[in-house]
Amino acid sequence: MDPARKRSSAAELPALISKAKRKRPNDNQISSKIEAIVPESKLYTELLEFEKKLDATIMRKRLDLQETLNKPVKIKRTLRIFISNLAHDQDAAESEDDEPQLDKGPTPSWTLKVEGRLVDEINASAYKNRQTSRKFSSFFRSVMIELDRDSNLYPNGNFVEWHKSPNQADVDGFEIKRHGDENVKVRVILHVDNSPERFKLSPELADVLAIDVETRPGIMMALWQYIKFHQLQDPEDKRNINCDQRLAALFGQPKISFPALPELIGRFLSPPDPIVLEYTVRVDKPYHLSSHCYDLDVEVDDPVFKSKVASLLSATSLNSATTNSLPKQIHAQDEQIMQYIQSMHNSKTKRDFLLRFANDPADFLDRWVTSQSRDLEVILGESHVNLEEQRRSEFYNQQWVNEAVFHYMTAKNQKKLQELLGGHGAPPPPPAQVGIPPQQGVPPGGHPGHAQQQQQQQQQQQQFQPGMAPGHHGDRRF
Repeated sequence: MDPARKRSSAAELPALISKAKRKRPNDNQISSKIEAIVPESKLYTELLEFEKKLDATIMRKRLDLQETLNKPVKIKRTLRIFISNLAHDQDAAESEDDEPQLDKGPTPSWTLKVEGRLVDEINASAYKNRQTSRKFSSFFRSVMIELDRDSNLYPNGNFVEWHKSPNQADVDGFEIKRHGDENVKVRVILHVDNSPERFKLSPELADVLAIDVETRPGIMMALWQYIKFHQLQDPEDKRNINCDQRLAALFGQPKISFPALPELIGRFLSPPDPIVLEYTVRVDKPYHLSSHCYDLDVEVDDPVFKSKVASLLSATSLNSATTNSLPKQIHAQDEQIMQYIQSMHNSKTKRDFLLRFANDPADFLDRWVTSQSRDLEVILGESHVNLEEQRRSEFYNQQWVNEAVFHYMTAKNQKKLQELLGGHGAPPPPPAQVGIPPQQGVPPGGHPGHAQQQQQQQQQQQQFQPGMAPGHHGDRRF
């Protein structure tokens, strides 16, 4: 058989199925062929595009919210600082004749307290639990206390300092206990722990940017706003800045580049000034509280905002379908739309089927029967020749038909001859033999009708001899 006429076997069935699946349209898409038949379907396509844009916007906003959860969100709070002192055993410091009695009774002493708390801690609903609020020492990098006392009487302990360490626990305040029976002036120096770090600008840079204390990104942004407002960027090379009179006096050069700005600004920045509080320790009464309190603006993390963002993400998540009916409704509507779209495609297929039949019924039926026969052949996996093609006369006008008929008739004649000679024990001629020689050992008239049988075989061989290919020896089979 011609190799070009191979048919699909059962092993090729999965490949054909996958190829057919790839040709299927998307579940929620309408093909352009349907749009040509039904122009109103373009409205659905436009609505689908709008839905994609809306989904992309929602997803982008969700990613922004998730990124916000990973970043610290700061809010302004007020830290109120209180300074007070306690006096101990001050009555025993002097006798009736106003002479010191150092060998009698306990030694007089006093205790200095520096405390602080967030003023709106009680009223804020997010900070009802004191364990979640920050302690006083967490707002400072270091705390130093200077005591103005007579160095001859009290040579030691007049300067106390505390520095934050990574593994140190935070406290609500600091206490210092010292011996003494006289009032003492105290200076409390507080260095605020800013996160991110803030810097104090030099007077020259502060005069240009109109800010005194700011973070490094804030200073760079303010300088860029100044450059953009005064149009100082080089029009030919955007990386260079043409300094005006104020910037030239500040940096000492007429032109600077953007990459050099952080280094140039660094020499105009310094740590912010510490907070200095003055207080007088009084020993004339057991407890003394300063008549002044000090409010300090600080930045703290906002847990309320993060909790709101987290609840919003959980409410809009598709995984919350068990608690929210909206995602369920959306999913049900999507399933219904997919069913309608599939029904439209099925109707389009039926319409094309019937339209081809109406245009040319005879040709359509021929093609359809041929296609069905091939599908049946692939499913069964047994036939090697299309049964529908065998019904037509063109199938028998191919080149291999004559050779196949010759082999078939030769095999049939040899089988018949073997049946005739089988009763006399003579072996049949080999299959490759074209002519049949007379058998030896058998008289010419020994078998009635033997000569007539040989004559018929020779006539049949001569009839099919012209159709044999050159050099053929009868050893090929169909």
